[in-house]
Amino acid sequence: MDTARLEGLGLQVREDVAGIEAVLDLESSPLVNPVTKAFIAEVTFQVMGDRLIPISPAAVVGLAPILVGALSDVADIEALLSDAFNEHIFHVQRRSAELQVLGLVPRVDQDTLELTTEVVEGDLSVLLAADRLGNFRIARAQRDAGEVSGGAGHTLELSEFRERAALTGYLAALLGEPASRPQPSPAGAGLVRFSDIVEKFGAESLVPPRSSLELLAQLQVEGRPYRFAAARVAGRTFRGLLAGAQGKVWAGRFELDEFPGIVRMVAALLKVRPEAVRLVGPDAPQE
Repeated sequence: MDTARLEGLGLQVREDVAGIEAVLDLESSPLVNPVTKAFIAEVTFQVMGDRLIPISPAAVVGLAPILVGALSDVADIEALLSDAFNEHIFHVQRRSAELQVLGLVPRVDQDTLELTTEVVEGDLSVLLAADRLGNFRIARAQRDAGEVSGGAGHTLELSEFRERAALTGYLAALLGEPASRPQPSPAGAGLVRFSDIVEKFGAESLVPPRSSLELLAQLQVEGRPYRFAAARVAGRTFRGLLAGAQGKVWAGRFELDEFPGIVRMVAALLKVRPEAVRLVGPDAPQE
C-alpha cells in the first residue's frame, strides 16, 4: 500500500521491521468503551495489502478490516470503524440478555470487551467466548480441573438453546468421557432408559407440546465409540448432535417425522452400512 495514499486519507503512517502501521486520530469523534466509559481517541491499524486491520487498543481488535480502495477521506474510516464497533456492542448486549435468560452469568472484559460465560455441569466446566459478531465458541473445557482434549474451538449457536439444561446437555454430549474410561454403573446413577419409560407409563403416554425432551445414545461404529444426543426445540422439531472421540462430527436440526432413526442417520453421516452401527448401553463393555 502506498503510504502517500494513507497519509492523504488523514492517517499517520509509521513503518518498521514489523510492517506498516496507520494511526487514526479520533479526538473529534472518539469511540466510548461502554464498560469503563473511557474515550478511545486513537486507533492503530496494521496495513495488510489494501486492508486496514485494527490492532490497538484491545477494545477494537477483531473488528472487521477496512478496505482502503473504497475510502475517499478520513470521515469514511471513522464511519466504518464506528459502525463495526457499535455492531459489536449490540451483539454483546444481545448475547448477554440471551445468557441471562438461560440462567448464565455474562462477563465482559473491560479492556477487550470480550463476552464470556462459564457453563458448569457436574465435573465439566466450559468457558464460552463470543467473537465480535456474537458467535460463540468453546474457549476452554475442563473436567476435574484438567483440560478436555480437543474441546476448545467448537462453535455453537446460542439461540438454538431455549433452556440451560439443553445447552449443558449438548456440551456434555459433545465433550463426553472418552470411551477408554470406565462408564458409570446404572445402579444409583439416575440413568433412565426409554424402555423403562415405555414399560412403566405405556407406549400411549404423551409428551406435552411445550415440555423439554432430551435423549442420549451411545454407539459403536466399526469398533469406534460415538455419542448421539437430541433435544426438542419445539413441537416435533429436534436439534441433534453426533460426537466421536475427537469431538463434534455433525450438528443440526431435524423433524421427528422425517427422522430415519439413530442407526440409519449415523450410518448416513459416517457413510457406512447400517449393520456397522451398533447401539450400546452405558454399562456395555467397550470393544
